[in-house]
Amino acid sequence: MYQDLIDSAPTGSSGGSIECTVDAGVAVVVISNEAARNALTIKMWRQLELLFTELGQDATLRAVVLRGAGTDAFAAGADISEFPSQRMDASTASGYNSQLSRTLQAVADLEVPTIAMIHGFAVGGGCEVSNACDLRIGSDRVKIGIPIGKLGVILGLTESRMLVRHIGVNGLKRVLFSGELFDSPSSLQLGLLDEVVPAAELSARVASLVETIVASSATTMRAAKVVTDIAATVNDSDAEKLQALTVATYDGADLKEGVAAFLEKRRPDFSQRVH
Repeated sequence: MYQDLIDSAPTGSSGGSIECTVDAGVAVVVISNEAARNALTIKMWRQLELLFTELGQDATLRAVVLRGAGTDAFAAGADISEFPSQRMDASTASGYNSQLSRTLQAVADLEVPTIAMIHGFAVGGGCEVSNACDLRIGSDRVKIGIPIGKLGVILGLTESRMLVRHIGVNGLKRVLFSGELFDSPSSLQLGLLDEVVPAAELSARVASLVETIVASSATTMRAAKVVTDIAATVNDSDAEKLQALTVATYDGADLKEGVAAFLEKRRPDFSQRVH
């Protein structure tokens, strides 16, 4: 079911767009600009922000898969052809960079698991948006990196923080200083990928992971995301959010069903639970 949803997601029209299909609690979001290896235009950055903000209002949502159209690229970065009009001086760059930051934050703030499914190139902004997701599952044919030294732009603070949480400070320095496009084994070792599978098996592997997430307690999955994201930097508001999730977990029906299923030696059924 989920593999069909992932494989058949719409790819949009020419000129670049963000497409989305939602079915049975799972959203498949497609970065669609195949003629330019799914490069992200400023319009697409805005669409992505608005879409993830909308998805955050869907109480039935359980997981999101973010992918590129086709199999040549996840996203080959920002659309550099727009830079002369959008990012060539401090004034225009400020607006562009703010949009990029808001988009990445919207992706990261979604309180359900997000999976970047990576075929081919994930470069620059493509690498950055994949690191706003919780997990990155890639094929054995990826090229991932941020070669901004060749452009003369700098990495913003939001992007840097999201990369550091996955690959660490020294890992990010290696990515930026080298300008290298890392292959699958190197990306896995560095932390740019969490798992590598053969290209022909990529959508099946992602679908299997989505199935596991959907079959699990929604409360537990949301809490797992929130607590791991805030564990290193807990402040009062974060602690209050965690406390609310703790109460919901231990007062909720999922825990009772999970314990009962374990004791009765059966699979838990969370499908009728209301969260």
